Amino acid sequence: MNAACSAWNLACNTPELRKRHLDKYILEYRQHNPGADEEQVAEVRSNLEKLIEAKLEKFPNDLRQIVGARLVNVGGKDRIDVTAARFQ
Repeated sequence: MNAACSAWNLACNTPELRKRHLDKYILEYRQHNPGADEEQVAEVRSNLEKLIEAKLEKFPNDLRQIVGARLVNVGGKDRIDVTAARFQ
């Protein structure tokens, strides 16, 4: 869920900022996962890129940033509650 929220937020940037922030995300991923090999890092990047593409395709004009998300169970069914904000 964290990766999906990060991808959404990355997609809300201009292409130049998106690439820069994605590179930073991957750098931080490497720092927090020192045992990850190049194949794992490439898979993380690929997954984020696919999620970004899906967001841009399905919601191109929605520029709200996700500031929180959580999985909740309501009436025996799981759902995701998302808090979003529009930044200028």
